[in-house]
Amino acid sequence: MNSSNKRRKDDRRTSEYGPPKGWRERRNTVERRRPEVHEISFSEWISIMRSFNVHSQGTA
Repeated sequence: MNSSNKRRKDDRRTSEYGPPKGWRERRNTVERRRPEVHEISFSEWISIMRSFNVHSQGTA
């Protein structure tokens, strides 16, 4: 068994060198994530929560 440790001891994350040469950023602009919110009735919410409960009990 080889006992010499070949791992580098210095952390390469201490310096920021940027992307490799020739690497192009795929995103042209930053896209903000905007969740869609829909209002539902309480009875509709209860039926949705019951369906989640049934599915989660079957997988445990």
